[in-house]
Amino acid sequence: MPESLVRGESAVEFFREQLGQAMDHQRVSTSAFTEYYLVNLLAAFMHGETLPGREVGYDEVPLAILYARALDSSPFERAQRLRAMGDTALFISGFFGDSLGDQEADVRYYAILGGRAYSRLSRDHEGLGRLGPAVFSELADRFRQFVDVLAEVSEKSRLSNPASVVRLYERWVQTGSRRAAALLAGQGITPVAPGEDRLH
Repeated sequence: MPESLVRGESAVEFFREQLGQAMDHQRVSTSAFTEYYLVNLLAAFMHGETLPGREVGYDEVPLAILYARALDSSPFERAQRLRAMGDTALFISGFFGDSLGDQEADVRYYAILGGRAYSRLSRDHEGLGRLGPAVFSELADRFRQFVDVLAEVSEKSRLSNPASVVRLYERWVQTGSRRAAALLAGQGITPVAPGEDRLH
């Protein structure tokens, strides 16, 4: 019987495997709780689930405005809004970072504000003895590293045409991502920033 073209696994199982491979490849280690959080974040976005704190028109509002709104909210609403903002920033910069270059807000903007959202969320909840603070603190401190891990999950099968390589190079120019540089090197390309002279 021929092998099935469709894998019979759940989104959580799929993303656990993909995330684990990306983390092994990049030599990134994290707590089981943070890994669990990232896996479930990816599965939730894949299923199109609405995150807590997301309102009508959420996707059209700049992150800086969302952050200001979160800080002006009640403690419960603030936690929901900060988490939604951090999760959205992490997912978009990891999975769609190469499409942000044409917009005013690039991956650095998302990394700064997403990291701040997780950091504030961690500070607001520290001392409560819950899982959240340690996970959110780690997501804040290592935001760019986790963006690279999610980018590998996203890019694993997309470096097959010239346009995707150009987008990867543009991402490296904008962010200086070590992951993007390594992928370019794997394609036989030595990334050189615009205006940089390789002979010096």
